[in-house]
Formats: sequence, C-alpha cells, structure tokens
Amino acid sequence: MNDHYDVPRGIDVLRVFCGPDGRHGNALGVVRDGRSHPDEASRQRLARQLGFSETVFVDDPERGRVDIHAPGVRLPFAGHPLVGAAWLLDLEILELAVGDVFARQDGEFTWITARPEWAPPRMFQQYATADEVEALPSPPPGEGWLYAWAWED
Repeated sequence: MNDHYDVPRGIDVLRVFCGPDGRHGNALGVVRDGRSHPDEASRQRLARQLGFSETVFVDDPERGRVDIHAPGVRLPFAGHPLVGAAWLLDLEILELAVGDVFARQDGEFTWITARPEWAPPRMFQQYATADEVEALPSPPPGEGWLYAWAWED
C-alpha cells in the first residue's frame, strides 16, 4: 500500500477506518523493526518526515511491544494506530508503556480494548463551513488536540 506515499523502505503504510472499497481512511506508518530507529530523537524525526498523524514503531513483534509517535510528540496511547498495528501484526495483545491493549479480529474488522483514561484530552470545535476547517493551520495552534468539524451537505 506504499504506492501513494514516498516512504523509506521497511515502513508499511496502512489506511485504518477505510471504506468498503479500501479507499480513504486514516493513513498510518508502521515501522516493523523499531531497532532501525532506536531512540526518541530518531523516531520523532521519522514521524515528522512521514507526516502521518501517527507512526507506530514495533519494538517486539512477537510480544506486541509498540511505541507511537505523532510528528511532534510521543503518544502513550492512540486508537487508530493500535487498530492498524493489531491488524498488521495479527496479535491479541499490544504492549505499551501505559499497559496492555487487547485486540480481536472479527471477520474483516479489528477491535481494540483499552482504558479510556489513556486517551489524551481533546477539544471539539464546530466551524460554520468545511472551508473554515480546511483553512486551519496544521497542526492548529494551542495546547492539546483539536477536533475541528463542520456540517457539509
């Protein structure tokens, strides 16, 4: 699935929460060999270079030990990267520093179960038009995560 992205060798690009035809969804980078980026600084550099909302580094593929990085910060937990990693690695448990995330396959779907307090706080803000949302800087200024949205007919 790397055909739409210019990514270094050894990185899988997944689309999580895609449509029935496999299109759209949230792009995610997965580095199957986390040893290729062994420290925080090199992981942050690669996450910024790739530009996906998150990149998963697999530190132990048999135990499911993973580490998640956004372009500007290491994340203790994030849902869509873990759904993608669980699907790709076909594992029932993913190990994170905050604790274990449980995964299950249900036909073509992958589900995860985790503690809600692991999710970072989010701010939700509605805008009048989709154009206003599109015009926001990326990432938006301020602290934390912003979910910006608008109704579109």
